[in-house]
Amino acid sequence: MSTIILNGSPKGENGNSEIFIKHFISGMKSRCEIRYIIKEDHKILAQYVKDFDTIIFVLPLYIHSMPGVTMRFIEYLEPAEPSENKSIGFILQGGFPESNQYKYAEKYFGSLSKELNRTYLGTVIKGNSAGVYMMPSFMTKKLFKSLKELGEIYEQTHSFDKTIIEDFKEPHELKGFELAKMKFAAKLGLNKVFWNKFLKENGAYDKNFDRPFV
Repeated sequence: MSTIILNGSPKGENGNSEIFIKHFISGMKSRCEIRYIIKEDHKILAQYVKDFDTIIFVLPLYIHSMPGVTMRFIEYLEPAEPSENKSIGFILQGGFPESNQYKYAEKYFGSLSKELNRTYLGTVIKGNSAGVYMMPSFMTKKLFKSLKELGEIYEQTHSFDKTIIEDFKEPHELKGFELAKMKFAAKLGLNKVFWNKFLKENGAYDKNFDRPFV
């Protein structure tokens, strides 16, 4: 079964989606082709992916939206023939920690799979991932191990493991102690440590409270 992985990030090889792909394929024995939507002619790529048994999209969600470059590419995709028995799956990563924030995107991708006449492998959702690229290894060890297992199981069964999908979705909603912990961290400013570091590195920290659209 042939598989193509489409990196839907506007950052291409320099974003968190690339990190997710790297660990997803790290335990596989067979080769998956990887293409970067941002680098491709959308019409040509849409025709090219038709020949693959499975398409796997890996992309970020910004607030509740997928990148525009991925949305434009999707418009060029054509339905597979029902007799071809082809499939499609999605791996999403974003900044919100609660997976409930991604439920509408999950519904959309489920509907898209039907429109494209492809078996729906599922949508893997991993929140709290905006800073994965700069997190220390002890914070990403479990994530990377799970991504590797997801890829290994996919290679063996040609499906996304439902247990891993559900584990990734935790927490569905912050409440109780977890919510209190988040509020306490926000009060101390701990939730902005990585973000502030990013702003400083890019010379934008002094513009932290700018309101350009007001």
